[in-house]
Amino acid sequence: MPSLLVELFDHHTIEKNVYQTFICDCDEVLFLSLKKITEDERLALKHFLLDQVSHVKQVHFRQISLDKITDDLNLFLTNYDSVTIDVFGGDNLLAMVLYQYALERNIPLLAMDVDHGLQYDWKLGKLEKKNLVVPTLTIQQLIALRGGKLLKSKQPFHTPKQIAAIKKLANFALTNPEEWLKVTQFFALAKTSNIHSETGKVLENNGKRYYYPKSIISLLTDAGLLHIEEETSKHVSYTFSTPEAQLLCRSKGHILELYLYLLALESEYFDECMIGAEIDWNGIFPEADNVQNEIDVVLRKGRSIVFISCKMTDLSVEAINELELYATHFAGESCLKLIVCSGKINPVYINRCHEYGVLVIKNDQISNIIPMLEKKLKRKRG
Repeated sequence: MPSLLVELFDHHTIEKNVYQTFICDCDEVLFLSLKKITEDERLALKHFLLDQVSHVKQVHFRQISLDKITDDLNLFLTNYDSVTIDVFGGDNLLAMVLYQYALERNIPLLAMDVDHGLQYDWKLGKLEKKNLVVPTLTIQQLIALRGGKLLKSKQPFHTPKQIAAIKKLANFALTNPEEWLKVTQFFALAKTSNIHSETGKVLENNGKRYYYPKSIISLLTDAGLLHIEEETSKHVSYTFSTPEAQLLCRSKGHILELYLYLLALESEYFDECMIGAEIDWNGIFPEADNVQNEIDVVLRKGRSIVFISCKMTDLSVEAINELELYATHFAGESCLKLIVCSGKINPVYINRCHEYGVLVIKNDQISNIIPMLEKKLKRKRG
């Protein structure tokens, strides 16, 4: 007969529902709740466990009432050779009732302390404490647990020389936003075929002239973004190193994303760093009316996840609302949400960010963002 793990369903922190399943070698899992478990929650958690935890073969859900819990459990548990009850997380009242139920029937009882890496087992009337290696979910797993799917992300590699050049380029862009805009507009206007371009050094559009950015070409080449093949006084021939390099040179805001990614990577503080994380909302791809979003920078330290929205424009209400929506949906309310904005910031929008729990990083704070994040995350864990 199969073995069963009984869990308290946690509506608030979804990941608390899965830690014990990785550690406890059970065939099936039963989630109990006094409140209704939505169909979306059921499907996302069921699919996650069957896909990620190899020994779990079936996942069950029950919304129960306290006055019927004994009869319902007695009937359900007769189908199992062994049963373990976990009272970690979920509803406190339900945890107390399950605790009493387990004691009366000599069912193994345990509770996990995720933050301190401990597990408490109640055996033969005694409480046993042991150290525990609590599993850590990846960014991809955290998104899948909430019904989404990480379609793709970028984790580019750069040499030390390229990193130094990219950081100088970012400092130039942040210090001279109008000049950087002209640079990206020049490359955007230049006709390009398969990341290669042969163009004049002066381009016109809507009555405006855009000039070949000779002064920063060495930074672009040192950064490995493009290769100059031939240059005369009036024309230049060049090739972008990759489609991503082409996008960076032709889009004003991508340099900020890459800069933050490199700062996070250089710090060696985070367990995962990625940029351009494309996420499908329901994990079904492709489909009609598909809903996808891209998160500029995503970082993870242990069980803490950070969503960063990069804006090289003035801060807008739409940017705040989008970040709050995406972060809460894909990473939960405990997600650390940041907007890094190099443009103007209306004080009214700062108040809205405070309401949503969104941290705003201004232009003069960007270079110090990693120490600020470390401090925030350490305080959060403490």
